[in-house]
Amino acid sequence: MYKNILVAIDDSETSRCALKEAQHIARTSQAKLYIAHVADETLLNIHGHALTAVANIDQAAANIVKAGQKLVDDAVAASADIQVEGLIIEAKQRRVSETIADKAKELGVDLIVIGRHGQRGLATLILGSVAEQLAKISDASVLLVRKH
Repeated sequence: MYKNILVAIDDSETSRCALKEAQHIARTSQAKLYIAHVADETLLNIHGHALTAVANIDQAAANIVKAGQKLVDDAVAASADIQVEGLIIEAKQRRVSETIADKAKELGVDLIVIGRHGQRGLATLILGSVAEQLAKISDASVLLVRKH
């Protein structure tokens, strides 16, 4: 039985499938569910060249956090019958997978649930897969959920 489960969400159909799976496991295991979104600002600054004016970077970063908070709040509201806690985690120039793994370790999580988008070939080679990276580095078990 799992005691602490972390599900990482974004605004994708695959992520919604992962959330449903995590909610089901948390209900059946009577586990605490952490619903987390990683606010990743790396796209705002590529190779040291900001995509927006310097004055707008702080506002853009705040908008990323705000949008993530809405995702988390909605997911928490849909998990009313589960012991649940919402989390916004800021990547702060780190890989998203490392950010999730570190938070899971800090919280004593024994299962991480994450959606796998199913990219293959060049896209995965260039971008990497957060889910696959997480499965490699995490101390906790990782459940990869595909869209269904």
